[in-house]
Amino acid sequence: MTEVMTPVAARAPEQKPPEAQQPQYTFKFSEFLRREYRFGLNPDRPTCKAYLQGHCPDGNRCPNKHNVSSSYNKLTVFFHSLTCSNGDDCLYLHIDPEAKRPSCPHYDRGFCPLGPHCALKHNKKEKLCPFYLCGFCPEGKGCKYGAHPRFPTDLKKPEVRVEKSPEELEAERIEREREMMRREEEERERDDRNGHQGGRGFRGNWDRKKRGGRRGRGGRGRGGDF
Repeated sequence: MTEVMTPVAARAPEQKPPEAQQPQYTFKFSEFLRREYRFGLNPDRPTCKAYLQGHCPDGNRCPNKHNVSSSYNKLTVFFHSLTCSNGDDCLYLHIDPEAKRPSCPHYDRGFCPLGPHCALKHNKKEKLCPFYLCGFCPEGKGCKYGAHPRFPTDLKKPEVRVEKSPEELEAERIEREREMMRREEEERERDDRNGHQGGRGFRGNWDRKKRGGRRGRGGRGRGGDF
């Protein structure tokens, strides 16, 4: 007679009691604290690169950090030589020096004879108003046909853009690095000097008061003898 083996019922997994969730509170001033003081946001969140360049489209709703510290507004010298290893994670600004060139008034007026060889910057506009270019636009400031360029009368003659050699670019890069190192050294020396002066000044005043008090007591004592 054979015994029939019945399968053992599988044990149900032990269910842990749900952890008590912390209550969530919403106050009327929470939005004000978040907007004005960035309260409640993770301080370790990355810095917004668009905000550093001055054109963050998200504004106060940006999930990244809007830091206005001077250390974040510095230009990295490595980007000028195209060797910044930090890439997009760099905390310093990556701005092309060519972007700092002033705009060309001839191009803003509608035409620059030098074209891409101009030494000034050509800011492209989406569309110019054809009526304004002809001499008069009846819509004025409310024109929807395009931009209204300005027409100054005393325009400077356009100059040809001078292409710099690799040696000149390298010399400028070295000069920028030296200038930045010199400024950092001056700041470091100024901080050290202020710290040492504060320490010496404190001890010096305390020593003078202490010595002055001794002389005063001694003088009064000698005066009493006479």
